[in-house]
Amino acid sequence: MANHPERVLKLNDLFQISGWQQKLKWQPFCAGVDIFRLYESGPCGPTAALLRFHPGGCVPLHAHLGYEHIFMLAGEQVDEVSKADAGALIINPPGTSHSILSESGCIVLAIYEKPVKFLAAAAAVRHEHEPPAETVLLAVNGTLMRGLELHPNLLAAGAAFIRETATEPVYRLWSIRDRHPAMVRVESGGVAVAVEVWAVPPAGLAGILLNEPPGLTIGKVRLADGSEALGVLGETILCEGQKEITSFGGWRAYVASRKT
Repeated sequence: MANHPERVLKLNDLFQISGWQQKLKWQPFCAGVDIFRLYESGPCGPTAALLRFHPGGCVPLHAHLGYEHIFMLAGEQVDEVSKADAGALIINPPGTSHSILSESGCIVLAIYEKPVKFLAAAAAVRHEHEPPAETVLLAVNGTLMRGLELHPNLLAAGAAFIRETATEPVYRLWSIRDRHPAMVRVESGGVAVAVEVWAVPPAGLAGILLNEPPGLTIGKVRLADGSEALGVLGETILCEGQKEITSFGGWRAYVASRKT
């Protein structure tokens, strides 16, 4: 039987995709992740796609119903088990599960025997800035942010990234033993602190709070646009004798200053 040329897909210079990625019609997939589907065989059949992770992009916790093959084309990503760099091939068998984070961004070729099942309450496909149903907004200002130490706790809770923003200029920030920040509301001398807003299933909030360092709690935070969200705040006593880092305007900026 002869092949039909119009049905044959050929991708040249696959490892050079970073040079021609803009020619593809990417679509939103997850928080900070785009997808370009190469083929899709119905709702239960095999699928192949290119996934483009922007810096800090993540795929929430999901289970594999069939074999999943991930071929790293550029950049790097991590899950609960290991880190993968360009050139790596990862095969996840049926019955396994994980979440994925790319701190610096990456592009992968993903081939699924069967569609994955997302275990988080957040929808796998949504428009940016659109909170999934039945969630609460949580503004995080420290190690829960994308790419930082406690970020997997957000993913495990089924949280979905909404946007980067800042608070109203009524907060001050301290570094607690250079391990995590503490944000405190003040009557005067406050600044706008950089935060990430996440949509979190209500049942996941308790797990996030239980895994936060001592002295941190969840309360209401006012954002730059005048809206309110729950947020991670520090107790005043926690900041006594600690380094004030308000002038940096956020934990990421402070951490970056330490590295340089």
